[in-house]
Amino acid sequence: MPAHENFLRRAVVVLLFCLATVHCAHAAPPSGYKLVWSDEFSGQSLDTNKWNHWLLGKRRDALDVTNAIAVSHGCLTITSFSEDGNYFTGMVSTQGKFEPVHGYWEARIRFDDSPGMWSAFWLQSPTMGRPIGDTAKAGAEIDICEHRVVSKEGESLASKVQHTLHWDGYGRFHQSQAQLTSDLKLDSGFHVYGFEWMDDAYRFYVDGKMTWTTTNAISNTNEFAILSSEIEGAAWAGPVPAAGYGDLSHSKTKMVVDYVRYYSRP
Repeated sequence: MPAHENFLRRAVVVLLFCLATVHCAHAAPPSGYKLVWSDEFSGQSLDTNKWNHWLLGKRRDALDVTNAIAVSHGCLTITSFSEDGNYFTGMVSTQGKFEPVHGYWEARIRFDDSPGMWSAFWLQSPTMGRPIGDTAKAGAEIDICEHRVVSKEGESLASKVQHTLHWDGYGRFHQSQAQLTSDLKLDSGFHVYGFEWMDDAYRFYVDGKMTWTTTNAISNTNEFAILSSEIEGAAWAGPVPAAGYGDLSHSKTKMVVDYVRYYSRP
């Protein structure tokens, strides 16, 4: 085969592979939605016009710190790490900057989690639980996806995510509903997590496939988005490894986010 024909054939194969990869990597929003807000993390630092460092300081078994959050190479990364017997991680949110009602949220995420911690993409109402019994007005916590490597009982969950709703506050009136997905091979690589929020139903998606729909706890008030990793010993995600996670420069326990996008209906 002439050299130029061989080169062209290899070029076509590479192009087709790239197109297939892009198609698989990016799930389109449901019909009728228009992109109105996004962060592609194309800079070298957190865009503070869009995000806040959220709940800095002590939370559960860790300290939330700003240096756990990094933006580079087109991704936001949250690193969970340990130093001198202490655990550190981080969260960012759009609180006070972008808090829409209804619409379609989507994020492309790679979970490199470890036992003892979990990562999540979720929404929160500033008035959740106020008043009790009126979720439409008070809002809810809507966990679009929560990822754990193991459950507190030691069951492997690395290939799954959980969708969860919390409403009526976090006290004695608290209510919740959860749906654990089937094995979706989510333990490696990037996957797309979507959430369609209507005035009478919620629909959850993974890689473009609907994984749960419910009409419970429908919020019709403003909600802000959160990207987070949290550490809480064996309470929900199994025990922290005896050696910890390694320091910031060596930890491989990360949540890597390629983009976050929000769409609304015109």
